Amino acid sequence: MDMNQTLLSRLMDDVEAHFGAYLKRILLASTEYGMFGLPLLDALHNDLPRTRCGDCGACCNAVSIPSIEYHRIIRDLMARQNPALIRTLLKRVLRLDQRLADVGGENRLRCAFRDDEARQCVIHAVRPFACRFYGLQKADGSRDCPHVQELTLDPPPLTEERMTDLQAKILDISETHVVIEGRDPIGFFPIEFWAFRFALGPAKALEIYREILVPASTPLTRLWSDLNR
Repeated sequence: MDMNQTLLSRLMDDVEAHFGAYLKRILLASTEYGMFGLPLLDALHNDLPRTRCGDCGACCNAVSIPSIEYHRIIRDLMARQNPALIRTLLKRVLRLDQRLADVGGENRLRCAFRDDEARQCVIHAVRPFACRFYGLQKADGSRDCPHVQELTLDPPPLTEERMTDLQAKILDISETHVVIEGRDPIGFFPIEFWAFRFALGPAKALEIYREILVPASTPLTRLWSDLNR
């Protein structure tokens, strides 16, 4: 699936020219969102076992999240980080062209919140479900990453049913959007989609999703193919 390079180039020029306005809209949207659903989200996050890993960063690619996790991340940045770092991180979110990568022979958009020099995640305390699930022991004993270790004593294995149940609870209080006419709306999008959704509006964000974000990620390309069947 080919990326719309013309749209990407024009969009990146716009980000450079109007970043201050985009940043203001992004921060204002999450400020106005308030705390709705966030205590529930935090409780569901905390229901999963605490883990540790080797911090290699191999898995630190953009993941799809619901809007409530997006707002949790933005509000946490505003609460804990200094303004200069917030500007740097959110500009990195919007500068898609600087994070396109080939990872293991597949297209990926590297995570904007990975600090490679410090070998750490800037948003680790509020990382989304997709990151928390990764590497947990599954019902069959397997793991997506052998370097992840649970710190909780005898945690229950991660099952598809449990993942679905946790995600369903937060989708009930998250935004959904129709990406293909005539199909059911979906609620999981990359954080980049949500940032552009609040900076430029949902219609433009959906165009960016279809024309740039989907081709930038092999997993999203597969999902897009499945949605179109």
